[in-house]
Amino acid sequence: LGFLVSLYLALSKIFFDKTGFTQRPLFFVALLAMIIGTQLFVTGFIAELISRNAPHRNAYLVEKRTGL
Repeated sequence: LGFLVSLYLALSKIFFDKTGFTQRPLFFVALLAMIIGTQLFVTGFIAELISRNAPHRNAYLVEKRTGL
């Protein structure tokens, strides 16, 4: 999403506007979307690495259920 907004801003800068790229608020929205998207991707990647690294780590049986 952030890349598409940046592409839109770049094309509008080249063909239509002469205002600065960073002078528009949509630039900061695109930047924020790219940062959040990168963080979500890295978080998912690390979670996948952790889950594949120890697939049988929590393989245990509960013997008795008490207190409920």
